[in-house]
Amino acid sequence: MHLPAPRKVPVAVVAVVAVVLRGAVVACVLAALVVVELTSRSGVAWRLTTFTYQVNLLAAAFYLWTLLGRRYDARPAVRGAVVVYLLVAGLVWVLFLSGRSTGFTPANVLLHIVVPVLALADWVLVRPARGGLRWWHPPVWLLFPAAYLGLALAVLNGAGRRAPYYFLDPDAVGAGGLAWNVLRLAAGFLVLGYLVLLAGRTGARVPGRAVGEVVPGRA
Repeated sequence: MHLPAPRKVPVAVVAVVAVVLRGAVVACVLAALVVVELTSRSGVAWRLTTFTYQVNLLAAAFYLWTLLGRRYDARPAVRGAVVVYLLVAGLVWVLFLSGRSTGFTPANVLLHIVVPVLALADWVLVRPARGGLRWWHPPVWLLFPAAYLGLALAVLNGAGRRAPYYFLDPDAVGAGGLAWNVLRLAAGFLVLGYLVLLAGRTGARVPGRAVGEVVPGRA
């Protein structure tokens, strides 16, 4: 079974979509950080130990880099990883953590719902260049979550007022519960990773060169 041939869309249209969506991601992340810093007793500093805040900052930095360089299709594997991380952070919070946190505050809604939706929309509407994604990318995308897991177990669970996530706290869920939670999270990352990979290989694409790429010999 062959996938339908990707549709070509005007470069200018894709550029506008990328600027709007990625600019919105950067603005949402910055707005959430400012709100948290100004309205909470603990501020942003402690929250930077959480996976959600780290991946949102990663997303803002990456999208800002693509906007400043007008390289909207640059590093598709990195962009795919960012989308997966944001989706996992959002889904885990909505399904398991919203009742244990401060709830649907403006910052939580921005970081856990709005930003993941914007990133997914950008991925769907501004397709990666053909050949930029490989089947082995989703397993590689597990490296950052694995590093965060190691950091959480080695440092964060023993620092601050509480562990960043109860399901990664051996004292709360036990060794067996921790192992089961890690296995489920890894499976979730992989499933979402391959779904994102599939979405990036089908549908509309930018014709010719990457959007914003300077053509040699032209000003």
